Amino acid sequence: MGTNVSDKRNILILIVMLIVFALIFFLSLVGLQSEETLFNIGIPAMYENWLIMLLSLASIAKIVWELYKR
Repeated sequence: MGTNVSDKRNILILIVMLIVFALIFFLSLVGLQSEETLFNIGIPAMYENWLIMLLSLASIAKIVWELYKR
């Protein structure tokens, strides 16, 4: 069976989300090195950047898993 339009659209959305989470990860990595926060949620900059990087990696892994299942 071929893929229909909604499947192609969903795959495109997942790829865009993958790129967005990768950009957020690298922005946090740069912020970790310069000791600046990305969102300033009230916790120390180092912990915030590590938390954002961890959550971004988890999101990237989930998106890759979803793409792999297709």
